[in-house]
This record gives sequence, C-alpha cells and structure tokens, in this order.
Amino acid sequence: MTRFLPVADRALFLRYALPCAGTLVGRGRVSQGEVDRLVAAVGAGEAPEGAEDLFVVARAACSLRAIDQGKQAVDAAVIRCYFREGHDAVIARRSAEMGDFDPEACRVRVGTVEAVREQVARVRIDGRVREMRTDLFPQARPGMRVVTHWDFVVEDA
Repeated sequence: MTRFLPVADRALFLRYALPCAGTLVGRGRVSQGEVDRLVAAVGAGEAPEGAEDLFVVARAACSLRAIDQGKQAVDAAVIRCYFREGHDAVIARRSAEMGDFDPEACRVRVGTVEAVREQVARVRIDGRVREMRTDLFPQARPGMRVVTHWDFVVEDA
C-alpha cells in the first residue's frame, strides 16, 4: 500500500484533480453537491483540508512520484509532472479496468484561450475550439496558454 505524502500545494492539486470528480459522483463516492462546493471553494482561492483524500488514485500517483524524487511532500513540481506527463497513462489503465469514463475527455491538454465570457472560456486545443469552465481558474484571459482537464481550465501553461 502506498503511503500518502502530505500535499504541500493542495489548491493546485485540487485544480488538477477536481475535473475528475464527475467519475467519483457516478461511482457514488461523493455527491454532486459536495463537488460543486469544492469547485466554488477552489475557484475562490480556498483549499479545504482533506479534500485531496477524495482522489485516491491521483494522490497515490503523486505520492509515488514524490517518493521517487526523494521528497517529503507532494509539491507543485510533482503535481504538474504527474498530471502533465503521467496522468494519461494512468487513466488509460483505469478506463480499461473500470470502463465508466471517457479517457479521451479526461486527458490533460494545453490550449490557447480565444475568448472568455462569464465562467466559460473558448479554448483552442489541437486545432479545435472547445468551451471550458473557468471556475477553477478565473484568471483565464484571451491569448493565455492554459492547461485543461475535462471541461475545465486548470492553470496557465
């Protein structure tokens, strides 16, 4: 069993992990109301203590990466490394095992914001324009290169 290391940058971890919460709702692990409250809190700059525990697979993967790097905590570099470089392989395996989510939709991608209106950004990713929620990263502005996950803008790239 993986020993979870402390998450030093809980807000960043949650911005990357929360887009996966729809799968956890579908599995009955968390309610949609709780997810909505967490999205609102993270978007407001809060990082509720213990919220990272909902994301067992991502937390374990980040802990393993931190341990491999000789770190005592999951820091921002580990979080970005996992979600930007290792996440796709993990979700491919999990999708094959569980079969209850679309691994293509769950991929972490980089795109360019073309426009922002209310809490929705039009983001060009791989030549296509997609509408993405900015709840978790309200700082999104036209021209900004951003990281996306599911239907959310996560942070600037």
